[in-house]
Parts: sequence; structure tokens; C-alpha cells
Amino acid sequence: MLLNLKKFVGYNWHGLLPPQYILSKRRFSKVVLDPPDLNPGSWRGAGKALVDLENEIFWLTTRPRKAHPVRGYAVEIYKSKDGENFSLVTSLDKETVGSMAGITVQSIEGQQLLKDPSTGKYNLYLAVDTPPPGWDTLLLKAEDPKGPWENRGIALKRGTEYDSREARDATIDIIDGRYFALYKANDGNRVRMALATSGDGINWEKHGTLKLNGSEQPPYLLLCGKMFAGSLGPVFIGLENRVVVKGAAVTDTFVAYTLDHRNLNLEGIFAARWEPMSPYERKDYPIHSYMDMVYDPFKDRILIYLEAIDPKDVGLNQEVDRVLLYEVPL
Repeated sequence: MLLNLKKFVGYNWHGLLPPQYILSKRRFSKVVLDPPDLNPGSWRGAGKALVDLENEIFWLTTRPRKAHPVRGYAVEIYKSKDGENFSLVTSLDKETVGSMAGITVQSIEGQQLLKDPSTGKYNLYLAVDTPPPGWDTLLLKAEDPKGPWENRGIALKRGTEYDSREARDATIDIIDGRYFALYKANDGNRVRMALATSGDGINWEKHGTLKLNGSEQPPYLLLCGKMFAGSLGPVFIGLENRVVVKGAAVTDTFVAYTLDHRNLNLEGIFAARWEPMSPYERKDYPIHSYMDMVYDPFKDRILIYLEAIDPKDVGLNQEVDRVLLYEVPL
């Protein structure tokens, strides 16, 4: 994201590309993936994008869902030559994932796909609902995103305090060779953001919940997006969810925070409303939690993938979600 340095330094912009620029210059491109069907509670999204420069391939994961009792029933992996038109290459249903891991998987949610710098293998992190009721983050590994995938166990497991109900829906990125995970920590009363780090992507150290501008987090806070290396330290750019409507975490807010990982603090850089630019987004709460963005080196642009809420209704088993693509030309 330290891009087009001559152009941006000429504006006296230094370090990371300003999030203000990303929001102001974005434009709607297309629907990337439709939901499994158009019935209430049918979604696609909650994924991660990755660019293979050598092979000129874009990878994108998603979670297809249907209303209760089906819920999130698989993890899907798609590939594309242009970042816009994707074809399915792998689908693992929740029964297969559970069998691989030796656990019962009742639902799958947020996913993260990264390439490990030590082994060259791909790490796929899945939020999984397992009995007794609660969520952990499972790790699968493969030589290629097409598979076959192998189980590497629970990477982030529920604890006894701040994440006793949920340790999941992480934003995971590798900065200076170290894995950083901002993840959803739920103790049954509050949802907050917590931090974990790892040297190999397999063994993780939990550091606890974060402060927000030096103060306690609000009663509900969920961040979904991407972390970058900024000149002041790791920077999160993405969506901030503080509202739950009929069981669904929804948002209209695009944010950026510097992550002070030593002092466990998120320091605000920028926050503004995400104004929908497509007919596939609600006007009040256009997005259901999830977003990712990647740099497209072939067309010198930023691609933003998000899980958009159809205007007809909102709620856990009421809404219909699509994966939309926005682009930011550079």
C-alpha cells in the first residue's frame, strides 16, 4: 500500500496510502458472487482475498450460508485472472471440515487465507461453531489453495475470561514476518476486539483485549478488514461494527486505526460513513461485518471485497447478502 510514491509524495503524503483517499476514490464495480439463493438468511461473504503475482491469480474465499438450521455450511475457494470474475475451485462442507479436525462443526463464518513465508504453504483460518456452544478458529494448511487441505488444529481457542464464548472472525495479516490477529472476543456479555500474535501462524500468543483511544471499548465492537505496515506501526483499515440488528452485526462505518500492540491500544486515524454506491446495499446499514482489500499490481488499483446487505430486509435470518467489488484506481 506504499504505492505510486512519486505521485503521492508529491502531494506531501507519506507512509501508508491515506484511508481517506481509499474511501473518497472508491467506485462500485460489480457483484462478484451471488448468495446461494434469494431466500431470507441466504448469504455469501466473510472471506479473504490474496494475489499470486507469479502466477497472476487472484484467490478469494467465502462462506455460503442459509437460514437456521443450515447456517454457514461450507468454505469455498475461488480463483480469478482479473480479480473480478471468479470460478469455484474448492468447496469443503462443514461435515468434511469437522471430520478432518475431529470435531463437530455446526457452522462456519469468517475466513482468512495467507501464504506462510517460512514454508510457502497456504494457511486457511476458519471460524467454527463447536459444542459446547461457542466459536474457535481452526487452521487448515495446503500446498495450493485448490487443496488438498490438512488439519492443523485450533489456532485460537476460547479461553476462560474475555473470550470464553468466542475467539473468532479474526483479521490476520503478516507484518515484518510476524502474524497479527485482531479477533472477536466474546465473554457472553460483551463483544470486544482482542489481539493475538504468532511467529509461525500455528502457535499463537493471546495478549488480551485492546483499549480504544486509551479507553475501554464500547459494549459491542467488531472490526473486519485488513492490516498494513504503516510508518507508525501496524494499521487496520476496514469496517467497524457497533450495531446488532435482529442478530446480525451490521455497519455503515469505514475506519482506520493504528495498532499499538505493545500497549494494547487502537488509536483512531479516520472514520467516516460508507455511502452505498450500488443498488445491492441498504441505505442505513449497507454491509454485514466483512470486508477485505488487496492491491492489484496488474492494473494499479485497490480492490475492495465486501459482504453487502440487500435492501429488502436486515437480520440474521431475514437478510440476503452478496459479495460486491469496489475498486480504487491509483
